Amino acid sequence: MDFDYIVIGSGSAGSPLTARLLEKGMKVLLIEAGKRERIPITRLPAALIHTVGNSRYDWCYKTEPDPTRNGLTEAWPRGKVPGGSSAINGMIFIRGAKQDYDAWEKLGNPGWGWNDVLPYFRRMETADNDKDNGVRGGMGPQRVSALRWTHPVSEIFLKSFLAAGATFNDDMNGVSHEGVAWNQGSTRNGVRASSYDSFVRPKLGDPNLRFVDDTLVERVIIVDGRATGVEALQSGERVTFSARRGVVLSAGSINSPQLLMLSGIGDPAELKKHGIFTVVDSPEVGKNLLEHPGLYALAEMKVPTANRMARPLRGALAFGEWLFGRRGVMSVPTAQLIAFIKSRPELEYTDLQFHLFPFGLAQTKTKLKVPKADLVTILMNINHSKSVGHLELRSADPREKVAIFPRLLDHPDDVETLLRGIEWIRRICVQPPFSKDMLRFLDLPPEGSSREEEIAYLRRTTVPFFHPVGTCRMGSDDKAVVRPDLKVRGVEGLWVADASIMPRHISGNTNATAIMIGDKASDLIHA
Repeated sequence: MDFDYIVIGSGSAGSPLTARLLEKGMKVLLIEAGKRERIPITRLPAALIHTVGNSRYDWCYKTEPDPTRNGLTEAWPRGKVPGGSSAINGMIFIRGAKQDYDAWEKLGNPGWGWNDVLPYFRRMETADNDKDNGVRGGMGPQRVSALRWTHPVSEIFLKSFLAAGATFNDDMNGVSHEGVAWNQGSTRNGVRASSYDSFVRPKLGDPNLRFVDDTLVERVIIVDGRATGVEALQSGERVTFSARRGVVLSAGSINSPQLLMLSGIGDPAELKKHGIFTVVDSPEVGKNLLEHPGLYALAEMKVPTANRMARPLRGALAFGEWLFGRRGVMSVPTAQLIAFIKSRPELEYTDLQFHLFPFGLAQTKTKLKVPKADLVTILMNINHSKSVGHLELRSADPREKVAIFPRLLDHPDDVETLLRGIEWIRRICVQPPFSKDMLRFLDLPPEGSSREEEIAYLRRTTVPFFHPVGTCRMGSDDKAVVRPDLKVRGVEGLWVADASIMPRHISGNTNATAIMIGDKASDLIHA
């Protein structure tokens, strides 16, 4: 087949981009490095406890030591199957705040303000609570569903959150972004709805689509300043694919910058270290790594939590409830409640996000496990951190993973925001009815701890929330990696369309925004 476009990556952005290009009559080659599933375990929402950290489904990246957190190294999961990270994530669907996108526009990205991106959020989704209010969508491929099951402890936590001063929000993706709300997930009838399942799977019979998996792209072929195709490894053999109109990288915030550097687009000094000829001097490729740093506060309860459902007999019954009715604890996303608040009343925007898991997990050396204790997890993270990390090539071998250098607590403002977040966790949990049913925190410093003790706790326990963005920053300035039309600066026929292009982080989980970027990219790339 002669291809108009090659799209690299079938994840959150690559799948909608591919589907929309097909709808425009284009011939598309979609390349996925991961393998298709023989048994579709990822479609079971609860299966993420088995897929995250499993090299069959997860790239299993490991970071370099973070000097801002006592030299901590950690796993950074990224999806390695069709659907990318949308196939192994927590299925939390959050668009972000209106102000996030208006900020993108003010940073030199015309066409990316809230009024510009809202039509794409609407056309990409079918939401259970579409109210015809000019905000939600009811005709898109991506299903967004309300929870089919809630645990009683979640209702207890909600009441205490409201008692602590938060407002209730009946639609976190609606008119207002602030407050506490029941989660909405990227699920359909109790089954995970990855971007691949939603956008690409229904089009696999389209004669204009060729989808290849287990194929690792090594580099983009650039001839006379134009991207003409890619070289890839397929079943151990090097193959070449060509495209008339160009190539789109939708490989995510880790792999898209890696591919640009392997193709000679990056910092000349860094490329020279690995014997890579510089095609485009673009020193910010792999820089500007932004994350959502935060805490997992485990609380032991006096009342039953979802941990009990992981015991053998109850677990079998829960699986049967999902298998035969697509309901119960295994049918829903990880988080039941989501909240966005201002840690100080004088702030213009919300600066903290909270999730509630009605269960608690423990990390062993090799995997996650569910303890027998009655636990809940209160997650708190910063929306717009000021700390910045970066990526580096280890070698010119595309099979070797990039080096990830997170610096999650590099900026003192992030430390201060997290300290206020700890105050909010305590503020919520001393409110009845939650306070009546909570036994103790497992690790959080006790009330009255010194500032030094709390900062030491942060340095020891702060973790990323696995929302990396910014490594192929979009902008109008000469240093930006891509322009606002998503074209790679200095090369014709080459675009990046995924979370790596975000010039600033958003308030919330990144999956919905990545889908929007892929959907909008189809119109920018092929009007």
